[in-house]
Amino acid sequence: DNQSCSTQAAIIYELVHVLRAHTHSTCCTIQTIQNNILQMEDAQPGDLVEFKGLIGAAHLNGTKGNLIRYLEDQQRWAVRTEESWEIVKAKPANLELFNNNPIYAITNPLTGEKEYMQPTTTSTPIPSPGPSNILNDMTSLHQATLDAFDQRKGGVVISCGDKYMLAIEFDGPYNGRIVGEMVYVDKNRKAQDVVRSRGCARAGELGRNFLMGETIKYLDTTDEGAFFGLLFRYKQDTSTQGYIDIKSGLKLFKVKIQR
Repeated sequence: DNQSCSTQAAIIYELVHVLRAHTHSTCCTIQTIQNNILQMEDAQPGDLVEFKGLIGAAHLNGTKGNLIRYLEDQQRWAVRTEESWEIVKAKPANLELFNNNPIYAITNPLTGEKEYMQPTTTSTPIPSPGPSNILNDMTSLHQATLDAFDQRKGGVVISCGDKYMLAIEFDGPYNGRIVGEMVYVDKNRKAQDVVRSRGCARAGELGRNFLMGETIKYLDTTDEGAFFGLLFRYKQDTSTQGYIDIKSGLKLFKVKIQR
């Protein structure tokens, strides 16, 4: 097919290039070229890559970047470098997929263009809840959320064991309701991937990151039915523009909470 022919042609082109520039062959072997080009066939925008065997921009070799888009007419990838955010164009032979950690698309509100981020890790644990903050029915969890707002907390993190959580940053009252922004980790694979990629011991750590700089009330439940019932209730009155919260790596929702 056309794709396999294009790949074979790219490999042949690069092999000829290396043979002509034989002084470069020590750091860009024939096997490496073949492996890189074949590997990059499966690459997607947002993937993390490592630069290999560059000549004109040799200072980038060994550094990493995120794929932005494939330039079909130039047979090159546009790559945003990790350190300087410079956009460079590189051939597939000079890129190696670094790992399979998830990369999240962010729509820049100023330009409207998609940008890509890889979440950083977190290792700071969240406080263990006291007995008074462990609530195992939905009504009590909802009331505790309202109480946190009335106590002028900046937000609330509700954890269900280590795997699930929801976090709300309070913006203020509006027409008898509480408005704010919410992130959550449910059973969705993508949300669970964020927890793993950030190195969290508990999903609630992402809620703490989301509310960084705010005074936080931590609540916990061991009852999945109560947790998912509350999450379902809050999700009934949410909206989203698809933005990813940078601090947590989770999708951001506007939420209105009925008293």
